[in-house]
Amino acid sequence: MPNEYLIESIMPAREIHLLAGPSGSGKTRWLMGALKRWEMGLPVLGFKSYPVPWCYVGSDRSLPSVHRTFVDIGIDPDTIKIIPAWGKDRLTISQIFDRAESLGSELVVIEGFGGFTESDTSNGIRSFLNSVQTYIDRSGITVQGIVESPKMKPYERYDNPRQRVSGAAAWAHYTDTIFVIEPTDPKTPLAPDRTLYVCPRNYKSIDFKSTFTSDGKLVFGSHDDSRFVLENIRRIT
Repeated sequence: MPNEYLIESIMPAREIHLLAGPSGSGKTRWLMGALKRWEMGLPVLGFKSYPVPWCYVGSDRSLPSVHRTFVDIGIDPDTIKIIPAWGKDRLTISQIFDRAESLGSELVVIEGFGGFTESDTSNGIRSFLNSVQTYIDRSGITVQGIVESPKMKPYERYDNPRQRVSGAAAWAHYTDTIFVIEPTDPKTPLAPDRTLYVCPRNYKSIDFKSTFTSDGKLVFGSHDDSRFVLENIRRIT
């Protein structure tokens, strides 16, 4: 019987999840580090991990650029199953699922996820996400899409961070957990401080504070200390 979660309470299996944030916020740096912990069965954000085979889809940059990004993060690209999907390797969502299934992956991380939509209207996003869910239902694969959110002006805040994904509100309406990484203080976007908001559909929302280290790492909290979650949890909604 497959596990119900990939990460206990905050990341159900066989659903669509999003990681959002403005360009340069540290989305890929945090996610790749978290996934490397997760694949070893270590806690992520204090929650128990249930690792499965996974792959990464580079659909917003060339394969050499993907490799450079991982090397810069400090991860050997050869340790990750990468599906190139840009330039001459451009793929459709259907082809991505076919490749992921052929690799035996049960989680697919799709960079540039929003670029697969033909329309940024609510109906267009709804139709796109519905088609992705159809592939999920057929294959049993969980999707973690990486998308952009707008750079925030100091007065542009929403009560619920789920609303901060760029484009139509349908992104928040038809996906499960949304992770949002933003500069902690929008008045100083170049400062290294970041906030990670975790907004599940069926669990309390949480936020974590962090800052870039001198070697470019972005780590939110003491991931192996469950007390960190209890001490830093707060309601967003």
